[in-house]
Amino acid sequence: MPRKKPTRKDKRYEYKLTLGRDIHGKPLRKSFYSTVSLSDAKKKAEEYRVASEVSARTGEAFVPSTGRFAPWARKWLLSYKQPFVEEDTYKLTYVSLVEGHLIPYFGNALLSDIRPVDIQAYFATKTACSESRLKKMRSILNAIFECAIENDLCYKNPAKHCTYRSTAQKHIKHVLSDEQMETVKAYTADRMPEVVLLLETGLRRGELVGLMWSDIDLNEKTLRVQRSMIVRNGTVIANPPKWKSYRTLPLSEEAVQLIRSLPKESLYLFPNEDGKPYCPNTWSQKLKRLMRKLHNEHNEVPVVTAHELRHTYGTYLRRHGADIYTIQKLLGHKDINVTAEIYVHNEIDTLRNVLTSINPTGENQAKTAESS
Repeated sequence: MPRKKPTRKDKRYEYKLTLGRDIHGKPLRKSFYSTVSLSDAKKKAEEYRVASEVSARTGEAFVPSTGRFAPWARKWLLSYKQPFVEEDTYKLTYVSLVEGHLIPYFGNALLSDIRPVDIQAYFATKTACSESRLKKMRSILNAIFECAIENDLCYKNPAKHCTYRSTAQKHIKHVLSDEQMETVKAYTADRMPEVVLLLETGLRRGELVGLMWSDIDLNEKTLRVQRSMIVRNGTVIANPPKWKSYRTLPLSEEAVQLIRSLPKESLYLFPNEDGKPYCPNTWSQKLKRLMRKLHNEHNEVPVVTAHELRHTYGTYLRRHGADIYTIQKLLGHKDINVTAEIYVHNEIDTLRNVLTSINPTGENQAKTAESS
């Protein structure tokens, strides 16, 4: 008997499987296709039917193996990340890790074929990456698979319990001492006064460049964090502060005097030459150039970033007795555990000072020895 010709214009064979009926009694059908023969399409339909019945009897979720890692990872980037994160974060973090690390390793593998052991094997090849980079990779993998489950592309998340280990040398953030802070303030007060305010408030750079005069109350000596400037599609726009950490900060007398000295030539406290808010990256480059000049003149002061200046403020608070709950509120951290992880560590000088204040002469040790 001659083989039947394909039933579709794209020269594929189609077989329709009836899966049941809807609440109105109409048949529910699903089509299966083959470029080989009608019987091949029918075979695929039968495999699907059997797998569905097994799933119904055993309670084991059944999802057809159609989703592949690379196209789904790219779709996840576009749908779940690009609309919701800053442009730089999207490109430099998410796209960089997905395109530069994950897709080259997992390629077009079926999502349902990737097992926990495959995820562990992947991380075994990435031990040279930093701890924070590995943490971000695991977070991305988790999100990719969780969203794939929600979209019926697979039914298990193989990255859920994966572990990793970094052999990379940890990058130590620069933290300025009290003396170095004063040097920086004196040097930048006339050249880049916003650096002084950053050291007095611990603002994020996007929050700093987005400050408006309407956010300042000099009578109450307060500053309201209302927005953070980000870049989206090449344009600087206002966004809510990170984690929506709207907050009102008290201003020191030094900060008040600094703000009083600023010219009101724009809606913003620290505008660019056009009177508009700085692009955060452009501002960071300006800071970097100034810090290099400062370092050349005062080599005891390291070249620090905006984030390290913010970190210096948090460390300064901790060094001078502030509790982590106060630091969390001032810095706008979402989670107290983040604050604790960063600032509940005592510098060696702080430890030494505490021990010295408790036991300045060693007399207590002697008394303890005698009593025991």
